[in-house]
Amino acid sequence: MAQNFRFETLPKKLELAESFDVFLCNGFNLPSFAIKFLKEEYDTYEARDDDIYVVSYPKTGTTWLQEIIYLIQSNVDLDSARKLNLDERFPYIEHSKTNFNEVKNMSSPRLLKTHLPYSLLPQDILQKQCKMIYVTRNPRDVVVSYYHFACMLKETQYKGTFEQFFQRFLLDRPTYGPFLLHNLEFWNHRHDKNVLFLFYEDLKKDLYGSLKKIAEFLNRNLSSKELDAIKVYCDFKNMAKNKSTALSENSAIDGKASNFYRKGQVGDWKNYFTQDMILKLDEKITEVLKDSGLKYTYEL
Repeated sequence: MAQNFRFETLPKKLELAESFDVFLCNGFNLPSFAIKFLKEEYDTYEARDDDIYVVSYPKTGTTWLQEIIYLIQSNVDLDSARKLNLDERFPYIEHSKTNFNEVKNMSSPRLLKTHLPYSLLPQDILQKQCKMIYVTRNPRDVVVSYYHFACMLKETQYKGTFEQFFQRFLLDRPTYGPFLLHNLEFWNHRHDKNVLFLFYEDLKKDLYGSLKKIAEFLNRNLSSKELDAIKVYCDFKNMAKNKSTALSENSAIDGKASNFYRKGQVGDWKNYFTQDMILKLDEKITEVLKDSGLKYTYEL
């Protein structure tokens, strides 16, 4: 294997209502299908020079960003965006349901998604300096969104309380964690010419300005009319109604795929966090991100 991977398995903590073990690779907690990807596909993964990757920690605005990029790249093909499932247009490379033969046969430039941290990305992506757009979100809102997602998703069906899930987050036990290190690895590459680092809160605050920034990064010259069309289409309320970007019914409990989109707000954490939670998470942020310059926005 090209990279010296260290795999570990930690037993589930019943006091945190965990229903499955924690799988680690080089200190990052990954779902079993991502572990399988690293063991079986990492060495042979072939990137293309013109690949475009959306990279993120889960529940930070990934789907929203994918749709934005698809529309920018497709000259605002709203018809295809409505009809074709996002997973077909924008495959999730390490997921077990991804068909690599289809990925290999996609026309260029390919649009691809991953939740892998920078240090675990296939080397071919890094060596070819593929364009990568990374999005993150303030950790308080991420905890809330991830908690509801874990409760909804068939694969996890989390039965614990928010307080228990918060403890899991603080201990870096949700999949793809540690969140802060995931962010920090990409933050440290934010000045690379092939990396665009975005904040969910900035997209919410100024979507039109963010669209222009993304289009410029992708070398796409869109008119103000086209940007306006994307802005309207990608408004949160419109996205929530779009079946092509919602979670499939096979993945959602009781077929409630619309739950994939919940509120999309900045500051919903205020309805869940106690002062003690705020203090504990802030202490961890200060410890992990010290002197990095990485800061989060908690309300608009």
